[in-house]
Amino acid sequence: MTIPNDDTQPRIPRVTIDPEAEDESDTGGPGCLTWGFVGALALAFALAIVVLAGAAGWTAGQREAVRSADATRSVEIATQCAAFAGDVATRNPTLLNARYAYLATLTPAVPCLAAIPATATALFLTSQPTVTPTPTATFTPSPTPQFTATARPAGSVSYDLAALLDEAQAAMTLSDWPAAIETLDVIIGLNPDFETATVRSLMSRALNSQASLLFRSGQLAEAIVLTDRAEEFGPLAAGLNYERYVASLYLDAVRLEGTNWSVAIQALRELYNVAPDYQDVRQRLFNAYVAYGNAFVSQSEYCPAYQQFEAALGVLYDVAVAAQRDNANTICQQATPVGLPPVPGAELTPAAITPVGQP
Repeated sequence: MTIPNDDTQPRIPRVTIDPEAEDESDTGGPGCLTWGFVGALALAFALAIVVLAGAAGWTAGQREAVRSADATRSVEIATQCAAFAGDVATRNPTLLNARYAYLATLTPAVPCLAAIPATATALFLTSQPTVTPTPTATFTPSPTPQFTATARPAGSVSYDLAALLDEAQAAMTLSDWPAAIETLDVIIGLNPDFETATVRSLMSRALNSQASLLFRSGQLAEAIVLTDRAEEFGPLAAGLNYERYVASLYLDAVRLEGTNWSVAIQALRELYNVAPDYQDVRQRLFNAYVAYGNAFVSQSEYCPAYQQFEAALGVLYDVAVAAQRDNANTICQQATPVGLPPVPGAELTPAAITPVGQP
């Protein structure tokens, strides 16, 4: 049997296939993307280290600069403060003022700054020139010539009293009572014996008329004064004496308000019984009773307070005061009776209204 020669036959090249070759191509090492990410991360880390190192160096430099500036500032302040004594010694207020203006701008405040104003003030005062008083001439009084007073007979200085009387009568015609009173006073002062009957009659009429006007306008004090004067020159006009009486009661009562409520109530009640509609006596009496009642309440004395509120409601009715009265009465009834003081003027009742102008 003949074996063919292998070397003379064409051969198909053998291909050896590694069974794991395909798997190795799929599960090989990291790719380009992964390595790129790792590189970027490393670069960022390196940059962060560089930045932090630079920041640390800058902070340290700033601290050192601040310390250096503080040291320089302290030296400068000490130098300026130490120079104050030299400025004072050389009496140089201009330089002292410049140092003060500079140090005043620094914060916090410089300790030596507080002493500068007083020192500068003292330096300014001592630097002022001393005022030398100029000599003044001494005056020798010259002898005053002696004058001998000569007696001048009465009537040597003439006044036109008749003209003044005519002027007063003209004022009376115009009902200008103040002008008439003033002119008549001049006549009486110059010559009390001139036309006595006429002057006194005119003065009585003028005073009575002006007093009546003042009473009607509410100027009670002035009216009372003129009424008293009118009485010196003759009888009072009808009703003027009554006006003076009630006005005096009113002024006395008003004067007592707020000082002694009990006495004020008595005075107001007396006037109220005579003329309940005079001025604002009704309202004042009501207010006085309420104020007196409140004074008792403030001392927890509710029984007398009840009486004052009750008396006030007898003059004028008020809802709030009625509530105060009821409250005081309730507490008074619950308390132990201790006796009630009489209400000032409670036993008095308003009299009929006397017409103004009648006594």
